[in-house]
Amino acid sequence: MARIEFRELTKAFPGGTLAVDTLNLQIDDGEFVVIVGPSGSGKTTVLRIAAGLEEATAGEVWIGDMVVNDVAPMDRNIAMVFQSYALYPHMTVYENMAFGLKLHGLKKREVQPRVQSAAQMLGIDDLLKRKPAQLSGGQRQRVAMGRAIVREPDAFLMDEPLSNLDAKLRVEMRAYLATLHQQLRTTTLYVTHDQTEAMTMGDRVAVMHQGRLQQVDSPQRLYDHPCNLFVAGFIGSPAMNLVHSELSAGDGAIYASLGQAKLRLPESLLQARPSLSKHVGKPVIVGLRPEDIEDAACLPSANGSGVDIRVSLAEAMGAELIAHFPVAARPIVEPVRPVGTGAVPEQDDSEALRLLTARSDETVFTARLSPRSKARTGGMLRVVFDAERLHFFDPETEDAIW
Repeated sequence: MARIEFRELTKAFPGGTLAVDTLNLQIDDGEFVVIVGPSGSGKTTVLRIAAGLEEATAGEVWIGDMVVNDVAPMDRNIAMVFQSYALYPHMTVYENMAFGLKLHGLKKREVQPRVQSAAQMLGIDDLLKRKPAQLSGGQRQRVAMGRAIVREPDAFLMDEPLSNLDAKLRVEMRAYLATLHQQLRTTTLYVTHDQTEAMTMGDRVAVMHQGRLQQVDSPQRLYDHPCNLFVAGFIGSPAMNLVHSELSAGDGAIYASLGQAKLRLPESLLQARPSLSKHVGKPVIVGLRPEDIEDAACLPSANGSGVDIRVSLAEAMGAELIAHFPVAARPIVEPVRPVGTGAVPEQDDSEALRLLTARSDETVFTARLSPRSKARTGGMLRVVFDAERLHFFDPETEDAIW
């Protein structure tokens, strides 16, 4: 096993496209780090540079104690698992798993125990005589993993390996990969655009946007303490509600307006974010996650802090109820097109709803309510905003205010 480190890594493609911009990131020995970001953020380019499939424009790539910029891919002792299974259709499972070892000159007596051990670990030891066409998607992905495991590499590089699986199988394989890493403890760099994969699998998560590393931290700290507006809006599903606002002072307290609601900021929040007092009277961006909004009727006591809203859409999910409702506050993302002009960009449904229905002076909020909520589409509802859980950002720098 070995650590992987990128020092001032930069990659510019012909034509001037800057895919990776001065990336500094270290993956410790035995650590599972996930790089996550939207399409075009540079995450796959980073992985390909680590594998030796792309050449860095500037900076260094370290694997263990060696700079590998000029080392051929086959000599880096890393194994890559791709989005496509890339199995040889004419070979059996055993032959697919053994192929790389035979290319490296290992004898049959050395190959067989490695393949048998990996197959047993992956639960595919009864499939070794089958060919890929006889396997399910999940089984094929396990064979691809087995082919990487038998090499006993210093590190695994995984490029969205679960993206071709259906939703149920992705959940199963996600848990399986996390468990497998606990057994092997092999250094792993995993790339995905799926934040659920990132949050559930990574020891640490690195968020990239437009070629730059935005934040790298444990999943929970990333969720609770986003360093800027992009991370706050990208991490979390449904996405964090974000609006333009202004802080005001009165009666010895500081208030934040959230549309028709004026929330008194608790002392604990002001102590955790001492810089907020310097922004009184100034514009700020306020964020609140959907789970920090609740139906007042489902709380023991709302303490008079409830706000009456009209529900635009209520989605009963069984374990929770997702409600969308308008708030009279200027949105961060202006509507990209009028309603009825075609498909929206690739994004989750709640963001599509936000873009299509919000006016320039109105933001559609999303709330994750208790399944006991009586929220109904078109009906009135009294909700409570948890002021303890508010997030604040500088509208000029987009950095979090602490």
